[in-house]
Amino acid sequence: MTGVLLIDDHAMFREGLLLTIAKADPELTVHDVASGHAALAAVHEHADISSVIMDYYLPDIGGAALVKGLRQLRPGVRILVLSASEDPDDRQNALAAGAHAFVHKSADSRTLVNALACVRAGMPWHEGATTVIRVPPLTPMRSAAHTDEATLLSTLTPRQGEVLRLVCNGLRNREIADHLGMTERTVKAHVSAVLTALGALNRTQATLIARRGGLFGKPQ
Repeated sequence: MTGVLLIDDHAMFREGLLLTIAKADPELTVHDVASGHAALAAVHEHADISSVIMDYYLPDIGGAALVKGLRQLRPGVRILVLSASEDPDDRQNALAAGAHAFVHKSADSRTLVNALACVRAGMPWHEGATTVIRVPPLTPMRSAAHTDEATLLSTLTPRQGEVLRLVCNGLRNREIADHLGMTERTVKAHVSAVLTALGALNRTQATLIARRGGLFGKPQ
């Protein structure tokens, strides 16, 4: 199942959001925390988290700093900021830091559901949008269609493709470095680039995309 991380320090508001999201998409697994530090720990612990709904002002880490921290920890994560702030600079700073949408807390549940669906689907969202988009469960963070996965694989460089093949064969960075005659640091950079290009959360999900996309022949 696909996971969403909900970050808000107000328990009652957070519980209301949990009910709204569960009703809108029962297939989603929602993890909820009350602070920035807990959010970073949750992303580290739960590989299924592919999108985040976060309050902009939290008691410990908040604002653009948390957006950047989440994206550094998981580069492909999709972030929706939900805030009571009326300051246009907050919105600009959040988006500049890597957030994909900024929704005011006065918005109704339909607006929130639509914004989350757009963010998860990689589509632009703008204030005032009313059409609710249904997003099927993602595996891992994109559509599981073979054609989409084959297209993702085609964006890799030849060297990234070689690295991905070895990752799929279960080799670790040091082993890949020895096999390809490069440094372990370079391999790590290639692996990170591959995960970002494929929208994968980890090596296991990258392997699934590679096999389904036909890296080893007929798509599986």
